[in-house]
Amino acid sequence: MSYSQIFPSRNYTSAKELPNNAIRSLFLDSQNFLWIGTENGVVHKENKKFTHFFEENGLAMNNCWAIAEDSSKKMWFGSYGAGLSIYDGQSFIVLSKENGLVHNEITKLLHFNNKMYVGTSDGVSVVDINNFQIFSSKSTENKLFRVSSFFEYDAKIYCTTYNSGTYQIVLDSDKVSLKKINNNQYIYAAFKSNDSIYISNKEYFTKSKLTSFISDTATSPTSKQGNSIIWDYCLTSKNNMFAGAWGIYKNDGGLYEIVNNKFINRNSDFNISSKEIVSLEFDSKLNKLYVGSKDTGLYEVDMSSVIKFIPSADMDILDYATFGDTKAYLYKEVLVLEEGTKKIRLDKNILKKWEENFLRNTKMSLPKHEDYFYELDYNTSAKDIKFYDLKYYNHAFWLNTTIGVFSIKKDGTFLRYLPLHTEEFNFTAQGNFIETTPYEGVRVYTDLDKFDYTYFKKEKKNTPTMIVNSLKKGDKTYFLSIFSGLYIWHNNHFTSYLNNNIWLEKKLKHITSIDNNIAVSNESGDVFILNDEQSFNVIKKIARSKIQGNSISFLESYNGNLFIGTEKGLTIYKNDRFLFIDEEQGLKQPILSSKLEGDNLFIGSKQGYYTINLNTIEQKKPLVTKIKVNQFKINNENIPLDKIISNGEAILNYIQNTVLLTFSTNAHPYPNKLAYQYQLNSNSEWTEISSSPEIFLPYLSPKKYQVEVKVSDLSTGLHYSEVILNISILPPFWKNWWFMSAIIFLFSIGTYLFYKHKVKQNKKIEVEKGFIKNRIEEVKMEALLAQMNPHFIFNAMNSIQKYILENDPDSAVLFLGEFSKLIRKNLDHCTRPYIFMYEEIEYLNSYIYVENKRFNNSVLVELTIDESIDTYSMEIPSMIIQPFIENVFVHAFPPNVINPKLNIDFSLTQENILICTIKDNGVGISKPSKQLHKSKGILLIKERLKLLGYNVKETLCITASEKEGTSIVISLKI
Repeated sequence: MSYSQIFPSRNYTSAKELPNNAIRSLFLDSQNFLWIGTENGVVHKENKKFTHFFEENGLAMNNCWAIAEDSSKKMWFGSYGAGLSIYDGQSFIVLSKENGLVHNEITKLLHFNNKMYVGTSDGVSVVDINNFQIFSSKSTENKLFRVSSFFEYDAKIYCTTYNSGTYQIVLDSDKVSLKKINNNQYIYAAFKSNDSIYISNKEYFTKSKLTSFISDTATSPTSKQGNSIIWDYCLTSKNNMFAGAWGIYKNDGGLYEIVNNKFINRNSDFNISSKEIVSLEFDSKLNKLYVGSKDTGLYEVDMSSVIKFIPSADMDILDYATFGDTKAYLYKEVLVLEEGTKKIRLDKNILKKWEENFLRNTKMSLPKHEDYFYELDYNTSAKDIKFYDLKYYNHAFWLNTTIGVFSIKKDGTFLRYLPLHTEEFNFTAQGNFIETTPYEGVRVYTDLDKFDYTYFKKEKKNTPTMIVNSLKKGDKTYFLSIFSGLYIWHNNHFTSYLNNNIWLEKKLKHITSIDNNIAVSNESGDVFILNDEQSFNVIKKIARSKIQGNSISFLESYNGNLFIGTEKGLTIYKNDRFLFIDEEQGLKQPILSSKLEGDNLFIGSKQGYYTINLNTIEQKKPLVTKIKVNQFKINNENIPLDKIISNGEAILNYIQNTVLLTFSTNAHPYPNKLAYQYQLNSNSEWTEISSSPEIFLPYLSPKKYQVEVKVSDLSTGLHYSEVILNISILPPFWKNWWFMSAIIFLFSIGTYLFYKHKVKQNKKIEVEKGFIKNRIEEVKMEALLAQMNPHFIFNAMNSIQKYILENDPDSAVLFLGEFSKLIRKNLDHCTRPYIFMYEEIEYLNSYIYVENKRFNNSVLVELTIDESIDTYSMEIPSMIIQPFIENVFVHAFPPNVINPKLNIDFSLTQENILICTIKDNGVGISKPSKQLHKSKGILLIKERLKLLGYNVKETLCITASEKEGTSIVISLKI
């Protein structure tokens, strides 16, 4: 087993986050955000947001080899071929050879004393950051110059070059000169650390005293270390020195750590695949190491020691237990006992031999395979043995397998074998062995040597069945059933909490103790904290919605913290505070097992195991301490922040009432753990949680808003809130007090003048109202008479008489019932201007039934209703549709029409208009308008529509042609 730690890392590539996989430069700015210079653009990484900059955005050139920040927080980007780009947060300024730079190939940048030192392929330029005045000194060497690094010592600036030696840069008034210090050649990188300097050369590096290196008498160091070309150095907050190497023509590069001047490759420890590392940067606040490669993008390595992954050659770790200084690791194929450097491997062949020796020497009557309780097969080969889990009890490790239960001393010697097949076992407070089985009850062994036991039959209501987990706590032993809930062994008997109505929860899977309580999870993903000391009590239910993940794989507890493992990671709960650890912090799936070991949580996985220091996971201070507005859009137009926000407030007019805000927090080590809510005033409700840091506020009404954002940090379980902006929406001028006062004054005068005129008109209006009212009542009665015309009633009565004469009383009764129902509905509807749509449909169905009976049901009627229509809440004018259907049955289907068909369709448009389409395949008419207008019922319908306020031409459309049927479309605004 290896004890090298695998640190969690993440690889960003051109497949998603980056424009190019060649990372030439890295820089951490004053806000703790990372800038990434690639061979095809610059990237700003602000937590999980990546912003790209290219030539079309203002860069001098996409190929960026150097990045720096000046004291006014402007960013400087050195391109390899087109000079400098200076970014103030809004726009770019470009400086090139035409402006006075010594060369356009920028290799290194250094800010010092309000000056930007620019290293190029052919000299050094110094730029004043305030006025961009440039001072330059060209190389006088007749060979490749190329600045490989800058460093400062004793308030003086030095540079190393690839092929021309080391120089002091002397700035005198408006003149820059290069003073040669030594003639060291082929320097690829240099790094000052305290009073020493690391120098990278071809295939090696050296470490020298800084004072010696810059002296006039400096000689080439003789102590050469390493085996590759180092392109960048980086020192962490714990003084770990890292070097990024690329051998150019040799495959010996990668990320190295320099320990006691020795090269140690850390690629595998940090999950780095590239051997072409050319840039490094360390974030001391977030404890992250950024590694830029030339071929596979950017690597982000979490140097935190909270989670450690220890790889193992034995692959999947199923379980883990400890006994003093002895650690037991249960793998898929072997049990490993480890104490210090001593390891004992107990593979399946050894266990098989122990079983065979027991079977040869025992005098006890062995359980047989045919016994359903045991299901043991003594012929199982070693390779077919399956391990279940590992427990520590009474100074021994207990391992249950498919060939029995083994008790093993910590030195790996055999202690006891039990010919029992149990997937879950435990012990009583008196040390008795409890054997469970899914289907055949439970046995409690009082003497394992004699195999004496008490058998509890499965038929008894308190006997545990289908047990999947157990816990011994004090003088009680708990058992969880996947079907029948919680059981307990106490005072020498079992109790079923479900069957005794103590607790009715059924499908349980995991259990652990937490302080004086126990925590239990069910199959659905809920967790219950229970107290069972004096009387049973459910203290807390943690709903699955609060837990990250759907399927719980384990429960553990430590110091009042409850650890809930799922397929997504580890949720930590304490006092209504939730933390979450997943792959972002280095905890990868799958999770195969878990155990507490002192103040460390052991989590078994594939190819090794994780350890989590539980004393370091509880963050008492929030990591989020600041929220800032990044973008302000009004009516989908991006507005510069300095033009819209003043003293934390944005004042907008009434038409600028749709706002989109994007915001961000300070740099955070785990940005995917952040969730956001906002409220518009202190007394309003918080919005639903969102993973997107933006706020969309459409159609704001004129008033003042205080936009407050709350950030929930799942990596700490803490919340942070801040008012990020005050917004004032001004009312339109006509809603101001002076305008309203003027309107009221003018309205008062106008009202007085209008009153006199209105008095004269009142009598005339009252007369007209009376006439309209009387006419409405007349129209109602005429509509009733038109719809229920004597001809229709006569035909219906003839149909009833026909059924009676044909000695068909059932049909007569049915027909008479529908007819009387139709008459009642007709009388009811004619007194109401509007009826619910479901009433209209019931009325039409009754009417069609009566009419179709006369046609011997030969007319195929299809009535369809759009699913979006709520017939129980939508109202339509009464007595509107029936006359058109009557026309169909009266005129459309003479005997020569074969397969008559009537379609009635109701649909609802997005404009909330109800469309009723009535279409038949009858004979049609040659002059539809003339003949249709002869229908008194239709004339009354048009008059009713006018009285109801409808435009008849828009509401009613009738189309017909000879022998092709008639189509009527009624459009009603709902």
